Amino acid sequence: METDNEMVNRWILPKPINENEFTNINLNHTLQTVLIRRGIDLNNEFDEYITPSDLPNPEFHFDELGKATQRIIQACAKKQKIAICGDYDADGITSTVLLVELLSTLGAIVKPLIPSRQDEGYGLNKNMINQVSNQQIELIITVDNGISAFEAIEKSKELGIDLIITDHHKIPDKPLDIFSLIHPEKTPINSPYKYLAGVGIAYLLARNICEKINFDINNTSANVFFCIGTIADMAPLKGANRKWLKECLPKINRTNNKGVKAIIKKLSIQNTDITSDDIGYKIAPLINAVGRIGDPKLVIDLFTNESNESVVRLTKDCFAMNKERKRLTSLVEQEALAIAVSEYRSDRKFLVLTQSEWHPGIIGIVAARIVDKFNLPTALLAEANDGNFRGSIRSNHKLKVNHALAECDDLLIAHGGHSAAAGFSIKKENIPNLRERLNKIAYREFKNINLYKTIKPDAYISFKDIDYDLYTQLTLIGPFGVMNPKPIFWTRKCKVLDIYKLKGDNYKMILNDGSSTIEEIFQTGTIEKKR
Repeated sequence: METDNEMVNRWILPKPINENEFTNINLNHTLQTVLIRRGIDLNNEFDEYITPSDLPNPEFHFDELGKATQRIIQACAKKQKIAICGDYDADGITSTVLLVELLSTLGAIVKPLIPSRQDEGYGLNKNMINQVSNQQIELIITVDNGISAFEAIEKSKELGIDLIITDHHKIPDKPLDIFSLIHPEKTPINSPYKYLAGVGIAYLLARNICEKINFDINNTSANVFFCIGTIADMAPLKGANRKWLKECLPKINRTNNKGVKAIIKKLSIQNTDITSDDIGYKIAPLINAVGRIGDPKLVIDLFTNESNESVVRLTKDCFAMNKERKRLTSLVEQEALAIAVSEYRSDRKFLVLTQSEWHPGIIGIVAARIVDKFNLPTALLAEANDGNFRGSIRSNHKLKVNHALAECDDLLIAHGGHSAAAGFSIKKENIPNLRERLNKIAYREFKNINLYKTIKPDAYISFKDIDYDLYTQLTLIGPFGVMNPKPIFWTRKCKVLDIYKLKGDNYKMILNDGSSTIEEIFQTGTIEKKR
């Protein structure tokens, strides 16, 4: 089903570049064009862009990092019990496993805790604090959550449990009475650590611990989990994220983690260089699927298991769950699309789609797909086990959905997230008011804004220039992701010489632009070029 917003309105070709901006560096003219149009000064910034310099001491940027580091080192030395409270998405799961593995190696008795998406919802809660207390655990480290868990924070203080919060979600305007807070918002302006996701903060903490005790972090799987979680959470690839990804991404295939190796083998990418696309479209969705519709403990067991037999069984279970997730997603998407069309035709600018029977773990994926279809911010709501509704919002990148939710705070039980994606809980009777308020906010924010899609290519290219050398140099300016997207190229006089249907929904086209002929393989929305 096609909508007006889905159709590309026009191509916006960039303005010509002054030849004086090009320079004599080890990068071809086409890719120099890409970097110049992205604001990179090739004379003064190219070397730093390709090989980022060493990062500053993180303790100079995080006031309470040193305090937290010493408390954890002390706990490991005394073989104390530590609880790691994570989240059920790929960022939260990789953060959890990263610290569980390291701190267990260093001598602590580590207990991973992740709330049930269906029964408990997001983040640290009082029930988890009580579990920790009953097990005589005196230290909790949150990863990718905790900043807004006010009741749990109060409970932990009451029970005398030290609480270290590592999080990257917005800090609320409320004092936190905790042992230590490690959060990128607390860093100085222009800090390279500003863009870290939850796993990035966990990784930074792990590196600092290892630095203090002279332990080689490469003896763990921390580098691998940092890459997976960072890309999965769509963290901006700037600063520390870019530097660490450039260093760690090429090493993923050499990991000793049996669970990661099993997934890579099952995906048939064990003999290739793992890219950000491999993580974003293959590995991360598999991890997320388990947290969405099952128990994330399954993935944690897979990534912390040394039994070959168990790893084979757990890998099989993860892939089976991902298959079921795809089936459920397809069903929900069909129903949501029918409602969305009605909303769109009623000139709604913020689509709020509700169905009590939808699976709460699927609604975020479907919301993103509805946004792609209509180019409007979209919220999907489903009933949770407690009788309230869980909502998941995705933005069209023209409205900050976390700010929109903040304007609806009086209607919500709880909410949190980022400008592009957020979640909330709400009573059923408040949903109509929420729908109207979000729509009014969207109308206000979209005033004088063109909501039609456009394509803005980076550089012109001839087919004859598309070769292995171009691919090799493309890797130099990667990895690609948020704030460093894959370049879009355009050409002229392109003709389709032939088109073939392959297996499934795959097609092959033979194209010619007058300079050369290439083959294009289309597969589920992606294109792979072959000479």
